[in-house]
Amino acid sequence: MPAITDPTIARAVLAHLTTPGNRHIHALVQNEGPPTVLCRLLTRDLPAAAMPAPVGHLRTVDEGQLAEVIVADTARLGARIVTPNDAEWPTVLRDLVPARHTADGVDLPAPPLCLWVRADRPLPDLLHRAVAVVGSRACTSYGQHVATELGHGLAEQGWIVLNVGGYGIDAAALRGALTSRPDAAVAMPACGLDRLHPAGNRPLFDRLDLISVWSPSSDPSRIRTLLNQTWLAALTCGAVLVEAAPGRGRGILARALALGRPAMAVPGPVTSRLSAGCHQALREEPRIRLVCDATDVVAHLTNRTSRAGQRRDLATTWEPGWVALPGVGGPYPALVADLLSPQGWPIARFGTDAIVRIAADCDALAARVGESAGTTRIRLVDGTVHVSERAGTSTESTSTIAADADGYYLLDGWSWQVTDPPLA
Repeated sequence: MPAITDPTIARAVLAHLTTPGNRHIHALVQNEGPPTVLCRLLTRDLPAAAMPAPVGHLRTVDEGQLAEVIVADTARLGARIVTPNDAEWPTVLRDLVPARHTADGVDLPAPPLCLWVRADRPLPDLLHRAVAVVGSRACTSYGQHVATELGHGLAEQGWIVLNVGGYGIDAAALRGALTSRPDAAVAMPACGLDRLHPAGNRPLFDRLDLISVWSPSSDPSRIRTLLNQTWLAALTCGAVLVEAAPGRGRGILARALALGRPAMAVPGPVTSRLSAGCHQALREEPRIRLVCDATDVVAHLTNRTSRAGQRRDLATTWEPGWVALPGVGGPYPALVADLLSPQGWPIARFGTDAIVRIAADCDALAARVGESAGTTRIRLVDGTVHVSERAGTSTESTSTIAADADGYYLLDGWSWQVTDPPLA
């Protein structure tokens, strides 16, 4: 029988002993519950893929004592542990439940088991209309100016800046947001809340609300930084890259696109090496949007377009639109709802004809690439849409969607964007 029966404490101990984002651990926790999985971990009764490496230290773990230390450290830091059982848990993390990967084949981690939060406000208030503004640690004066103005402008328009709180662009964007509103900047460091990195930004961290996937006493590392990029992308409405050296800085943009979030980059002088990464991203990935200031970012996030000198706000009006599903096909006719989703983008509903076309395109795609991880299949059966997402050869998740009163279907969680109708 498990020594720890509290699901929240069991999740926190599991997060400390394993690498957050492990899909095998996540699936076991979903099926068996955190206390049982923790007990099996400590007795080394889990599949090899779910076990941390090395495993020798598990023999000496006193889970009760470890739980007391984690709880005490969390309280000492003025933080709290938030799990999927709590009302404030970010539902957007469900986008990571189906196995997903970036365009260049990088597998995305599963949702974290829990979060450590140092803030007086609930998580929905911290993450509502949050934008990831990231870039080089060794930024230029141009990059620092742009990031500061971007952070200030986003905060002024009611958005929140979120990043890991590193030197350079990250810190400039956070400071810019703070000059507009004291609650407009949040950091998500890739370490425990008692190991805040970089240490030189400690005065800045003291002014910020903080979120971490990592338990207290977790030191920063490269692997934690890479994993953090996915969760940062998942928790925000979109990502903006301000400065990056060639081949750098594109990780979070790729992860944002894989999760259906808008990805943007700020151009810079062609003579600057630290703008070359942004230019490379814009050149090689057509879905990345060029932006110059906060107005451009907000316009892209809210799908505002300009035609013949007239602005059309798809987030506030009902009207027919066209929706593209990257990696599947399209565009498809749809209706765009008159409200924003909690993630900050318009909601799309698909008619029966569009569903049939999407299903056919999914079948055609699967026929070309085979039933591999991330393959999605759609069926329309007796007026109900069945959506299945696969990992390898086994079905990872299946959901059903009924038509609304107008006969349209909402494909929740799909990667879509409003586009111009195809030319006749």
